[in-house]
This record gives sequence, C-alpha cells and structure tokens, in this order.
Amino acid sequence: MKEHKVVVIGGGSGGLYTAAGLARLHVDVALVNVTEKLGGDCLHSGCVPSKSLIYASKQGMNWEKTSNHIKQVISEIQVHDSVERFEGLGVSVYIGHAKFVSPNEIEVNGQRIRAKKFVIATGSMPRELTIEGLETAGYLTNESLFRLEHRPKTLAIIGAGPIALELGQAMAKLGTDVHILNRSKEILGHFNSSIRAVATNYFEKEMKISNKTEVTHVELEGNKKRLSLSNGKQIVVDDIMIAAGRIANIGSLRLENAGVTMKDGFIQVMDTYQTSRSHIYAIGDVVDTYTHTHAAGLEARAVIEHIVFPKKKKDIYLDFAAIIYSTPEVYQLFGDDKQVVETIEVTSKDIDRYKTEAMDDVIIRIGINKKGYVINAQAVGPNISDLMQLVAYTKRIKKPISTWGSMTVPYPTHAQMLQQISNTYMSRTLEKPIVQSLLKTYMSMRGLSK
Repeated sequence: MKEHKVVVIGGGSGGLYTAAGLARLHVDVALVNVTEKLGGDCLHSGCVPSKSLIYASKQGMNWEKTSNHIKQVISEIQVHDSVERFEGLGVSVYIGHAKFVSPNEIEVNGQRIRAKKFVIATGSMPRELTIEGLETAGYLTNESLFRLEHRPKTLAIIGAGPIALELGQAMAKLGTDVHILNRSKEILGHFNSSIRAVATNYFEKEMKISNKTEVTHVELEGNKKRLSLSNGKQIVVDDIMIAAGRIANIGSLRLENAGVTMKDGFIQVMDTYQTSRSHIYAIGDVVDTYTHTHAAGLEARAVIEHIVFPKKKKDIYLDFAAIIYSTPEVYQLFGDDKQVVETIEVTSKDIDRYKTEAMDDVIIRIGINKKGYVINAQAVGPNISDLMQLVAYTKRIKKPISTWGSMTVPYPTHAQMLQQISNTYMSRTLEKPIVQSLLKTYMSMRGLSK
C-alpha cells in the first residue's frame, strides 16, 4: 500500500493548482488523474479550445486551420500541465480512476493508496437531456465539438448560457447557420435590461435565437436531424449540440464509502472547503459555487492555506467576476445587491476614443454603497473585461470610485469611461443640498463667493 500526506483527485485546473502549491511547500502530495493528459476540461474542452475557436473565427480561418490552431494551442499549454513537470515538482502521479474504499483509502487500478487528507477536484461534465430520439440521432457537447473533422453547415444548440453563446457565435462567424434554442423567456436574463439589449442585438444578427422553446422530439432524416419544437415548429440541421448546464463528475468516486455528504448532485462543503469528513476537501465544479477556472484556483489556494496554515476563511470571492467572451464581451462583477445604494451607468457615446471607433453602445453599470465603494458591476463592449479589471481591483482594495478621477489617463483611451463614472459620482455628490450649503458657506468665508 502507498501512503501520502495529501492525495489530490483530479488533474484539472483546481487539482493541479493544489498539487503544485502543496509540493512547493514541501508537502508529501500525490495526484490522481484518469489519463496522462493533465489539464482537465479547461485545457482540453473548455477555456483554451473555446477561446482558440473564438480567435480563429475572428480571423476568418477555415475549419482545417481552426482545428490545427486549437490543437497547437492545447499542445503548447500541455507542456506546463505534463506528468513530467509535476513529478519534477515532487508530486507523485497516479493514472487511473480513483474510488474510495474507506474514509482514508482510495483504490487506483487495483492499488491501494492511503492518505491523511484528500482533495476532490474532479470537475464536471455536460448535463444529459432526456429528449425522445436524441440518443439515436446523436449530439455534440463542448467536449466533442472541437474534434469534428468538418464544420457543420447548420447547428442547433440546446441551451443559451455562456458556452452556447460563445461557441454558437464563433461557429456562426465561421459560416455555420446556428440556431439557439432557449427554454427561458430571454437570454442573459440576470443582466440589466440595457446591457442585455445591446448583447442580444449582436447575437441576433449572427444567430437565430428561439426563446421559450424546448425540443420535444428528434429524428434522423438521412444525414440530417429534424428537431420538433415546443412552439410547433421544426428545424432540420446537420448537428445538435447540448449546452444545457453541467453536473459534478463524481460517479466513480464511491463517496458513500468515505461518508461524504451530497446535496442536489454536488459535494457539500463548509467555508473551509472541508466536506462532512473534515480531512476530505472538495473544490471546483464538484462544489455548488462558481463553475469557472479562476474560481477553482481561488478555492485551491484556500485549501492549501487551510491544510498548511489552518485559519479562518477570508472572502475569496471579493472581486470575483465572470465573462462571456463573445463579441461584444459581457461582464459581471458579483456582489450583494442589498448593499447597493446607488447605481451609475455610463455609455461610450460621450467618450472620444469610442467615437473614433464608431462605437456608441458600450455600457458600464456600477453599483456602489454610501461611501462610494464598488459593490457590483455589469458591462458590455469589445474587450470590456480588460477595462473592468480595474473596477474589480478597486473593489478589492476598498477605495471609492472617486479615486478614478485623479488618474492620469492618456487621451484618447477607453479608460476615460471610468473617469466619466467618477465625474458623474462627484457631480451627484456636489449637487446634494447639504454639500451646496457647505460650499457656499466655505466660499463666503474665503471671500470667493458672489
């Protein structure tokens, strides 16, 4: 039997971060992954290939060049996520499916491994749908789309979340006729109406979006697939892609043998990411938090700190944001709506740099508290996430948005939008009756009033 102090199960972004971090702190750590190709969903079927596809679509590449570009990018990044690199860091790597046989032991390919602590980071997989005829007709997911030898001429995507919108728009730019089938009444329902309207307008120019629509039946029609919809219509496409959410990838772990508690398909954790078994942690998509690579990284860092330097959890999501990497980008900085006392919205209509680029539909909305501190934010615009990173950082360091007014911003740049927000905030503050009264009194004392 092999023994280690910590065993990390899952070689995706969260698991790799945890294993590397512990190894650098000289902890005896092992990593278990199903295959020798480390990197998980993010590298092989998520963030990396999807952003590579988006880039290729903007460059007008054909499908062969697009596929080669995706493979090349994955190959270059894979070097940093290789078994050899992690073994070089001091991590013991085991390849195979891990299953718990007791709270302190797992089995990998018939070999028992015992550990003092475990970290579960096995990620997620696409949610399956029970639609009559779907299995027989066949379908794609984000895990198989990138492996297609030929670009489909027509594609129906069931779902309208970030994955559906990003990949759908990219495929449309490459020349595919894309249908988005959305069961909700509108896309981007959790965004402000003005931001949603701008983004929806762009999407509807490139894709056919059907809201309040479900697929009731699928059947093969030669090499095509006919979808019957709840609105009574039918569409015929080359391929179907499922992008209707994801579920925790925990089926083979035998968590019942470890006494780990589940809820609604996810592993339950405390603030410290400890499960119902305090020596077993869980991070990433197996936990019902944010399903993003950078969330897994934050959670991994919290677990490393708790294992090595046990202390109370801090707010790791203080400046957490999510981005839909579409054209334009759609951005959201999360925060408690109840703390917002004022929301400031500015558009690019009065920003000279955007005028030179003929862009008048960029929008930034920032919710602030009574001190002028950032609580949350939403935005839409080309590459808007780069500009919004300063907003997120301002929230983290707890500085008022008035500080943006003192920035020296080269003219003309997009960052003048933040100065505009600061100026709007300061103008509203100055217009308050009590402030006007104090100003008049002060100017009178200084002999500067009329």
